[in-house]
Formats: sequence, C-alpha cells, structure tokens
Amino acid sequence: MLKMASLALFAVSAVGVQANCSFNPDCPLVWSDEFEGTALDQTKWSYMIGNGQIYGLPGWGNNERQYYTSNNDTVANGLLTITAKDDGAGGYPYTSTRIRSLNKGDFTYGRFEMRAKLPTGQGMWPAFWMLPTDSSIYGTWAASGEIDIMEQTGDEPDRILGTLHYGGSFPLNTYSGNSTNLPVGSANSEFHTYAVEWQAGEIRWYIDGALYATQNAWYSTSGIFPAPFDVDFHMLLNLAVGGNLPGNPDGSTVFPMDYVIDYVRVYQLEPETPPAASVVFDDFDHGNPFGNGWFNFNGQVGGGGINATSSNVPPIVGGESALEVGFGTGGNSGFAGGFGRTYAQDLSGMTQFNFWINPAANQDYRIEINFQDDDNNDNVIANPPDGVDDEFQYNCDIGPTGPCAIAGGGWQQITVPFASLIDDNSYHFGGNGLFDPFLSTNGPLTDIVMTLISNGSAINFATDEWVFSSGIDGDGDGVFDAEDNCTNAVNANQIDSNGDGFGNACDPDLNNDNVVNFPDVVLFADAFLSTDADADFNGDGAVNFPDLIILQAYFTLSPGPAAGQ
Repeated sequence: MLKMASLALFAVSAVGVQANCSFNPDCPLVWSDEFEGTALDQTKWSYMIGNGQIYGLPGWGNNERQYYTSNNDTVANGLLTITAKDDGAGGYPYTSTRIRSLNKGDFTYGRFEMRAKLPTGQGMWPAFWMLPTDSSIYGTWAASGEIDIMEQTGDEPDRILGTLHYGGSFPLNTYSGNSTNLPVGSANSEFHTYAVEWQAGEIRWYIDGALYATQNAWYSTSGIFPAPFDVDFHMLLNLAVGGNLPGNPDGSTVFPMDYVIDYVRVYQLEPETPPAASVVFDDFDHGNPFGNGWFNFNGQVGGGGINATSSNVPPIVGGESALEVGFGTGGNSGFAGGFGRTYAQDLSGMTQFNFWINPAANQDYRIEINFQDDDNNDNVIANPPDGVDDEFQYNCDIGPTGPCAIAGGGWQQITVPFASLIDDNSYHFGGNGLFDPFLSTNGPLTDIVMTLISNGSAINFATDEWVFSSGIDGDGDGVFDAEDNCTNAVNANQIDSNGDGFGNACDPDLNNDNVVNFPDVVLFADAFLSTDADADFNGDGAVNFPDLIILQAYFTLSPGPAAGQ
C-alpha cells in the first residue's frame, strides 16, 4: 500500500532534461563526421599505428595489450565500427584501431558530442577523449591537459567515466572526475549520446542531454587558470584492450568485440561562462609539493620543512593528500621559518581565501599569511624587492584558544576575506597599495608565503585545500558554493552517504542512473520508515515524509549540487 501511495504522489509526466548546448541552444555545428561513406574519412581523421613506441608511449603509457592497425575499423550504413580482435600483431596478442583529428579538427571551446554503443567484457576500454594540439605550450602530459569525454571499462559496462587530467608533467600530474551509471545492459545494447561542453573556466559532462558532472577548478604548473584548458585540443577515438584501468582480458572475454559510433559532432560555444566560483591554489593531491612549486626556509630561532601526507587529511570529499608542516624552535620565541608556493593565478571574481588546518595540541604560534600581488604583471615578485609589487598579510594566531584556529582542535577551515588583508611594506614595498590580482586590471597573484612566528613552542600542523572563492553561499547553509555539494539545498552537514560527490540533500537518484524517476520512487518506498542512509535525504536519521518531499522536488531532474536551479 505504501509503495502504491508513493507512486500516486508522482502522477506527473516524466519530461527528459535537455542540454544541447545548455548555455546557447542555437549553437552552430562547425565540424562533424556522420560516417556516411565506405571508409574512414582521412580528411578528418588520422590513424595511429602500433604499440605507441613511435609516439614515445610504449604500451600507450598504460600497459595496454593491443597493437593498433588501420584494418580494425569499418564504415558502413552510417556507422563507424572499431573492432578489437584476438588475432595479434607486432608482438601483442590483440589488435584494434585508434584515430585522432589532430590538425584536421582542432578547437578551443565548444560542445563535443558522440553517439555510440559500447563494448562489454573484461579488458575492454573504449574512449572518446581530447588532447592538446600543441603540447609545447604548457609542457608534457599532464601539464598540458587531457579531457576524457567518455571512458568505460567492459567489466563495468554501464558505468561511464568523465575525467580531467592536469597539474604537472608526469609523474607530478593529478586528475579529477565523476562517473554515472546507465540502465543495466543499455550501454552495449542501445545508442547513447556522450558530450562535454567546454568553456573558459568550466567543463560540463552530459549523457543523453542530462548533465552529470561539472568541473571548474583545475591547474597547470605552466600557466594561469584556466590553463591548460584554454588552447586548441583535438579528438581521439579508440578501443584499448587491457591496461592499467580495466585490467587484461580473461577467459570470459569474447572476441571480436565492437565499439560502434553513429556520429561525432562539434558545436561552437563562445568562451564566456559564468564566473568561476573558486580558484584552486592547491589541493595537494599531487602528493609532491617540491615538484609543484613549493619551497620552505629556516628562520632565526629554528628550522624545519614540509612534506606530503596521505594519513592526515581533512573531512572533505576527494581529499587524498595534504601538506604536513613541522618546525622546531628549541623553546625559543621568534621567527622559526616558513614555506610557500610560486603559482600565478588570476583571482578575478574572488573575494576570500579558504584553507584547512589541523594544528597539533599544546602549541602557540602565529602564521603570517603573505599574498604577493604582481602589480607590474611580469609574473615575478623580485627578491630582493624592486619596489613595484605589493605584499598583503593576514595574521592567523594558533593556540589553546585560537582565535584563528585552536591547537589540538582537529581539522578546521579558515576563511580570510580580502577585505581583512593589510598592506605589508616591511619587505615588499611599492605597488599601488591595493590587493587587486585581477588580470582585467592588474597582474596576477604569484605567491603565497606562510611565515611562522613561535611564542616558544614547536610548530606542527597539517594543511590542505587552499582555495580562493567568491564567498557566495546561495542556499544560506554556511557552506560556500565553491565547496558545497548541494548549492541549492540547505545541508550544512554535507552528508554524502554514497560518496558520489553529490550531497544527500540533492541526490534522490537512488539507482544512480543520473535521473530521478520511477525506479527511484520504488526504491524509496522500500526504504520508507527505515534508517537507510542513502534514502535519508534530509539527514535526520530516518526515511520519512520530509524525504519524500525532497524526492518529489527532484523528480525528472538529474541529481547534483545545482539540480533544479
């Protein structure tokens, strides 16, 4: 009876979410391949042949087990079919095809869309992705970036991955992304449309027109945000066999196996996008501070250093590594040393600096946070000072009672409003006397330096997630939009019981198919009056009518931080 009552509350039409160039529904088609001929159109694509050795990537950089040829693809009946076979070539047990649009279809910004049916089976790894056309601009992978529009592994055939790779050159690279699930069996049996919309400072992922992921915080060690995603990229299509992500085929894998593409289309999108909600100075997930522009120095009464840690990270989604700081003073008071990073960033639209800190107990010290503003826009803060750049300071006092952070108080997030910064001329002098690291009017922020002043104790803490944000809290729950896993729903607790990056308060998608619909209603009815954490959307410890109201509000929508806005 309860299940029928719940279904009755949803007697509405299930209208699909449309997202064809969501920021410009009239975006023009500027490039496409409809695969109407009888062979691959080599005015639009080029084959990549072999095991990757000639490209400097043996095993294609992923320990893949296929040898790419120009004989594993067919074009017929308006479809491109890439076929993985177990016939072997070049000393590898499998063959397949990999093509790219390098110098034949290169774009900065746009909507990139493919309609396809995907293979299944252990070891299958189809992809639709993008690489920079000129990697010399920002350096070797992944400082120059990679956009994975669609990846899938055949052992989880209905799970679709969307990922960005960025940061430093390998092995100092990092990545971030999301995934979603299609209805069981449909990735292989039905055509689906996979797309990204890429604009300056924001990239969005869609399946069948439904938004399932948005990224607007990344970095390159070789350029200012939105680098590296602000130059021409080209597209790639391939079906890998084996490798680091899917693992190798086994006795259950069936050959031959097909990756069938109906079309690839590119639509023009203007680079403008809504202002970024945040600029990540560092999330430390690279785990290698000295390889990513960090430095440390000793002081007059002590010394120490910084290191990466993966065992002491803040309670936030996605944190894999943090920065560990340790300086000794021998019980003396005074300048103990410090650390910082050189990493130029345009802070247009930002109003505050946020960071997490976990200070050790029974210590007493001051952190002088220094923001160095490149007023003459030459990307250098001269040392010794040249009198043309500014330095602004914020003092963060750590002790048993704070007030900035409490020693021994666990992980705490600190917010530093730009309005609270003071112009510090004690070392760097000159400039225009304004904290204005905005490229539209001035030069960027180039460095953040934390100077450590002891009040007689050692100085030990971990820190993470150095992020500049706009200071906007659209839903008024005390969590800024830049870090809120539900920007349109009050959820100060940020509960995300299934760990998908979407808070429970905006994620009634119980079957994880990227849309809230009747199957979710059925699952909710089964959980009603229980303590099922996934169905407890409002976080009150029980699945009840307030949760049902949330489910109603999201019906026919995709889940996510801004769903329903």
